[in-house]
Amino acid sequence: MLEAFVRRIYEKDFHPMTDIELQMFRAVWDTLDIATDKGFGKRPADDPDHDLYEELKRNNAVFAAFKVHRMQNDMAALLLDSNGVLKPFERWAKEVMPIADHQIYQWLETEYDTAIIRAHQAADWRQFEREKDVLPNLKWMPSTSLHPGADHRRFWGTIRPVDDPFWNNHRPGDRWNCKCSLSSTDEEPTPLPDFDPADKPQDGLENNPGKDARLFSDKHPYMAEAHTGAKEAVDTLTRRINEMMAEMPGNLTYEEKKAIATHNLELEKVLGITKGKPMSVEEADKQNANPKYVKKFIPNPAGTYMDKKGNRLSLNPAYKKSHEVYANNCQTCSPAYMLRLRGFDVTAKGKTPGSLSEYLSRQHSFEAWLNADGTAAKPVLTQDWMLSKGYKSMTEKRYREYFEEACKEEGVYILTIGWRGGGGHATILQRFADGGLKYIEPQVYDEKLGARRSIDELCGSGATLPISTRGILRIDNKLFNVNFSDIFDVSGI
Repeated sequence: MLEAFVRRIYEKDFHPMTDIELQMFRAVWDTLDIATDKGFGKRPADDPDHDLYEELKRNNAVFAAFKVHRMQNDMAALLLDSNGVLKPFERWAKEVMPIADHQIYQWLETEYDTAIIRAHQAADWRQFEREKDVLPNLKWMPSTSLHPGADHRRFWGTIRPVDDPFWNNHRPGDRWNCKCSLSSTDEEPTPLPDFDPADKPQDGLENNPGKDARLFSDKHPYMAEAHTGAKEAVDTLTRRINEMMAEMPGNLTYEEKKAIATHNLELEKVLGITKGKPMSVEEADKQNANPKYVKKFIPNPAGTYMDKKGNRLSLNPAYKKSHEVYANNCQTCSPAYMLRLRGFDVTAKGKTPGSLSEYLSRQHSFEAWLNADGTAAKPVLTQDWMLSKGYKSMTEKRYREYFEEACKEEGVYILTIGWRGGGGHATILQRFADGGLKYIEPQVYDEKLGARRSIDELCGSGATLPISTRGILRIDNKLFNVNFSDIFDVSGI
């Protein structure tokens, strides 16, 4: 990741003053969030401190953004030689490695360790506030470090009320890697200790994270001594991330929302459009994901053609040979539907020879999706499910059982299914908040059946002996693989 980060700065893939490199930002944010989980403890939605827990993580994003902005600009400042000429990459990369070494390996490790301690202290402070009617005072406990410093020694054993102004100016955790702590007590308060100017908190650690939900304050040098454009860049980035996370459905976890929001920004850059508001099922479907599709045959009681159900048809005079590529692009329509749900105004390209759409159609549909951590997503394969049940073949009833089990959680799922008569299809199953499981067909919209169709037609049409690559994958909590972004046409918003 560091190599890619350095390369993107050199190749001017983004503007270091006004933008923040997303991959490094996400890595630093993740590191601080891991520290928060370790120190504060993961808190479910019904926990009394859940709001503080999420606010700590939102503020971690702010700190991470300032840190990365500082690092990328420190590096970019060394791009040119004394004559204003761009240095060769190898020379420049060698010169900026000390910056990377400090920021990523030394300082981030210290920030991580301190974040764990301060997150734990934030949790403790909330507990102190809740218990102060029973245990009204706090006692400064000695450091647990093997080699404690002398700077806090004068405060060891100090007892003051929870609401005493003393704690606004002096607390365990106001030194980097401080391992002192506080303990609630009903012991009597002690006199205030003597103060020394050297006792003041170190920059960035003078705040109480249990009160303001910030592991590091805005007096930290990343913020107080930020490069030009830092605040604007950080505000823009974090505002958009917070807006996107806020508009996502409640069935997604915090980690999933965070990953999708930051990934949306990368998708915007790759696609060249700005994400809009999330679309409804009807806005995302109803032929909107595949608008260039034209039916080859249309209903006509006097038609000379007949479908499998005995309905008479005639050739559609509007149909042209060029429309054929939009009749076999299901592997592209399903991702288009999902991205439209997220607010991207994309449509499916047709399947043409040598295209990525053709590649996906050859049993590679699931490669278009990644887990929130960037690893390959694994579907529930139909054949594996069938064998795990002890079944030797699939029936209509078994397909229904399979769909219900594989799509148990609320969300959007890609289904790749083989037909009994041969061939196959990629489409959408969606479990809604009311518990209903529906079949969404983004390739071809049927006005009579509507956007939310019954799964019965799929259950009755599935192949008896599915091949090993067919399956179901939940995708509303996944990241779209940008390597496949060329499968879409974009309209912009």
